[in-house]
Amino acid sequence: MKRNYLLLSIMMVLLVWACTPKTAKETVVKEETPKVETPPKPEPEKESKCPTFDDAPDKDKAIENYVLCKDEIKRKNYDAALPLWEKVYATSPAADGRRNLVFMWGVEIYNDKFQKATTEAEKKQHVDRVMTLYDELAECYPKEKGFVIGRKAFDMYYNYPDFATQDEKYNMFKSSIDMEGMKSQPFVLNPFTALLRDQFDAKAISMEEAQKYSKMVMDILNNGLSNAKGRTLEDFKIVESYAPFRMEEFESVKGFYDCAYYKDKYLSEYEENKTDCDIMIDIYSTLRWGGCPEADAKLKEIISTYDNACREEVVVSPTETTPSGPSCSELLRSGDYQGAIDCMKERYEQTTDQDRKGRYAYSIASIYYSKFKQFSTARSWAEKAINHKPGWGKPYLLIGDMYASSGPLCGPGRGWDSQVVIWPAYDMWYKAKSDPETAGKAQKQINRYAQYLPEKSDGFMRSLKEGDPYRVNCWIQRNTTCRFKK
Repeated sequence: MKRNYLLLSIMMVLLVWACTPKTAKETVVKEETPKVETPPKPEPEKESKCPTFDDAPDKDKAIENYVLCKDEIKRKNYDAALPLWEKVYATSPAADGRRNLVFMWGVEIYNDKFQKATTEAEKKQHVDRVMTLYDELAECYPKEKGFVIGRKAFDMYYNYPDFATQDEKYNMFKSSIDMEGMKSQPFVLNPFTALLRDQFDAKAISMEEAQKYSKMVMDILNNGLSNAKGRTLEDFKIVESYAPFRMEEFESVKGFYDCAYYKDKYLSEYEENKTDCDIMIDIYSTLRWGGCPEADAKLKEIISTYDNACREEVVVSPTETTPSGPSCSELLRSGDYQGAIDCMKERYEQTTDQDRKGRYAYSIASIYYSKFKQFSTARSWAEKAINHKPGWGKPYLLIGDMYASSGPLCGPGRGWDSQVVIWPAYDMWYKAKSDPETAGKAQKQINRYAQYLPEKSDGFMRSLKEGDPYRVNCWIQRNTTCRFKK
């Protein structure tokens, strides 16, 4: 019994000890972090103040017509799309308020009607409708006004050229670029570039205006090539194959570009060709033409290198002075290209030596092409050089280069019309290969331009195959042979 009492006492002591508060370790109760409700993202603000689906008497029906119209537009089934489009346009032309598709579909539909119209009255009616839709788009989406004006100009330039004057097209493109700046779309650049040059040649705009917008074109292009992506980047690459060439034509205008422009563009070519006498004297004269002073350190270096490495050709001999004093060579070096041409033409007429005549003719052709971009005149003088010096490769090489560089003149810079100019260029380069002096350069050009030949599929679409005869039009006007990319 005592034993049981002892056990009971021990258990009581243990129980009391277990109920005593402990200070060595406390139990920490972790509070649950309260849930924070993420507020729903606000609906994007509508960009248009024009009626949307929400404003339609029957929203569901308006959306249904929109979807059905979209499907017909994708199929280019414009006759079926028209009644659906009219219903959507009547109740909700701004769609959801954040896209201009309804307006652009209307442009597609009425452009199709224009293409099918048989009378001038019908055509004008459809053009007016397209232009009205563009105006209404700009009212509904004010932020897109610059883009819309660019689209109007683009359509007037390519689709409806007879319904606006050159001045009107030019001013529309200019307004678009002024509004959009670096955000200008690539589609405006090529036609605006062509108009810019045409307006300047017609003396419809000043040199200052042409200088301003030629710089803007190149700035927009370079910005696009650096920052655009996807399809837009591809479009800028198309512009790259056209606009810079047309802007380069302004080099024939004295004072259009400054010395810095010519240095940036041509000095690297000098650094890579310090043993090529033709290139060195050409670059030197180009920099002088651009207003670089004779005292310029780089010009001194170029002419020193030239004088040490090269022997002047007879056509630019310093002993051949003009009645006023300077030689043809001095005129050429100074960048007085017209004076050099006049000097050489005089020498050409005076001499009876066929070799000298050929060299004068070639030099004249080279200046007309590289400095004045007068292709037909340059070719005429190059052909005279060939007549005086049969088998001489330089004139053939020059004519080939003229043809190959005519892609932007004869087409948009890419595509069939711009590519087929390479065929007559090949004809000339193959002839230049017969002269050991130019064989290497001719083959280099042949290899270089092989990548730009048309695809066989493009020829197939036109029922043309390798070796077929073909007439290249534009300023070239020569018969040649079809050649396709291997």
